[in-house]
Amino acid sequence: MMNLLTSIARMLERKPQWSGPLGQLSENPVALAEVLLLFRMVLADGIAQPSQLTAFERICQRQFGISRRDMPDLHVLLDSPRARSSDAEAFSLLRQLDTKARSTLLDDMMRIARANATIDERDEKMIRRMASLLGLDPGSMTMAEKDEVMTDTPHTDAPDKRPSLGERVRGFLDHHASLSKVAHDPVLTAELLLLVRMSFADKSVEPAEADAFAAICTRLLGLNGEELTDILKYLNEFGYETSDAQAADMLADLDEARKCEILAHLSAIAQADGEVDERERKLFQATARRLGFS
Repeated sequence: MMNLLTSIARMLERKPQWSGPLGQLSENPVALAEVLLLFRMVLADGIAQPSQLTAFERICQRQFGISRRDMPDLHVLLDSPRARSSDAEAFSLLRQLDTKARSTLLDDMMRIARANATIDERDEKMIRRMASLLGLDPGSMTMAEKDEVMTDTPHTDAPDKRPSLGERVRGFLDHHASLSKVAHDPVLTAELLLLVRMSFADKSVEPAEADAFAAICTRLLGLNGEELTDILKYLNEFGYETSDAQAADMLADLDEARKCEILAHLSAIAQADGEVDERERKLFQATARRLGFS
């Protein structure tokens, strides 16, 4: 028994040997720093989501030739003293990469963040911080850099050229700008709650009512149509404990022109399907009274 335990102990003490792409990665501190940063992106929100792990694995396959079956060994490598050494010097190592390589790395980090259905605030903060630390802060890029250096393809005169890295980073960071706008504007939130309640007042939402709601949100309130699903989820959570009366009371101190605008929006949804239900009429009249209109 003692001999068996001794053999196991010696086996566990052996330094792992990597071959193929993993061996190349283990001998390349700059590439190892890249992979460590990508995996840090997976863990940015504190949870390794399966979709983000899959995105990480695909990037490792494409960029470093590491197959999915090698993932267990890759994680052993990432926890090794060699990797910890690269991690400690990560940004000095990554600055050895040219601008195109650093741009690709930041793009891949954004791919991992987007792999999750909801982009966490911590994902956004990490992208912003990494862009700055990698010397790719979109706010400081010149137009020449945006057009010629930061794109993944050489500069051409083709009209369908990809957006610059600066534009891609700003697009990532602005992805939930409308949701953030709603969450930080109680008046806008209250108006949207009433619009949603008007849509459901007759216990069903007709396509025309849904179209009217989307049109008001995008054309009149300036919200991003691609974020409406997330905004509706937020309103559902926020509105769980908010009554129609409470929502209307939050609008009572607005100027008369703005209150008339809100009532016009409610009226547009109520009339969108060609008829005004009694419940829609009651909600409109009650809201008008709370806004100071008899």
